[in-house]
Amino acid sequence: MPVFRTMRRRGARVLLWTLLIAILLFGIKYCFEARARVRADNNPDGWWSSASDVQDEAYTAKRASIGNNTILLRLYRTGDPTLLAERSYQKHGVEILWTEHELIYDTSDASYLGGGTQLPPTRLDNFLAKLP
Repeated sequence: MPVFRTMRRRGARVLLWTLLIAILLFGIKYCFEARARVRADNNPDGWWSSASDVQDEAYTAKRASIGNNTILLRLYRTGDPTLLAERSYQKHGVEILWTEHELIYDTSDASYLGGGTQLPPTRLDNFLAKLP
């Protein structure tokens, strides 16, 4: 029985260190992305704007290059400065495509987000857009 307890304690320590390292790495990545967003905000001439051609131009997308072929995309309601959604993605030469229910910014993305933003944006999008 003492061998089992020792193994369990060791396993718990390894799991704890793994979680701490993962949190540290994600924190560092988030800090670099936040710095890039601040740099983009400080350069207002670097933004491109596109109004939706569906839903009576209810939404406006703004995008800026934040380095290393990375694009920062922000979604606003037209005429309102409140940020609704924000994404960053790798540049693949795809222009913004507006559909009735989605803003598509990357057709090659097969991840969870799928290269698009739902219109209207979800509550999770609104919450994430408010983070620094």
